Amino acid sequence: MEYAKGKHAYMAVLHAEEGEQAVSWLREKEGRMNQECLEAGICNCRIYIQELEGKDCLFAYVEEEAGRKQAESLFLGKATPFSWHEARQVYEFKSPAEEDLTGLSARGIIIGVKRDYLEEYVRLHDEQPQVIRDLCYENGFRRSSIFVTGLEGGGLYLTQFVECRGEENPALYENETYKEWLKVTGECQAPLPGEHFWKEMKPVYELEG
Repeated sequence: MEYAKGKHAYMAVLHAEEGEQAVSWLREKEGRMNQECLEAGICNCRIYIQELEGKDCLFAYVEEEAGRKQAESLFLGKATPFSWHEARQVYEFKSPAEEDLTGLSARGIIIGVKRDYLEEYVRLHDEQPQVIRDLCYENGFRRSSIFVTGLEGGGLYLTQFVECRGEENPALYENETYKEWLKVTGECQAPLPGEHFWKEMKPVYELEG
């Protein structure tokens, strides 16, 4: 499936006890990060931290302005002390209506995906029924991108970067059509230990410009 150009996600696995240092570095260098992102034509950048398999990991979501292609040089170069690698995009939700998308609440969430079921998960989302997209929109979803990445010698993980309007309506999860969608996609997923669904990641940086 074709996805909107200019959207990227990156993952960096940190060494032991580097998680707090990484968070401190991002906070100390926030001004420099903002400047370098804006100069590179990046209009949206959010970074989250999450522990996976005993390792702290950073996840960055990046959007570039049309025609600009410098996110790769910024994140895969030496602009930060972290070793990033790019994730594969597997889904995109776009608002079906033209509307003002300012003031949305943004979050990053994560869940494991069974290695043997990854392509089935991708197929299901490529063929996602319009009724599911409509239900998501009615529940406040306006923008969402899902990427897959993994740990070397470890598991695969889906990271979803979501922007919503308003609070989530619990009634969505009582809708029979949506419950069936969660059932078939859930067979492909592997929640993190102690979780039953997607887990919220901790935000540590957001571009301000």
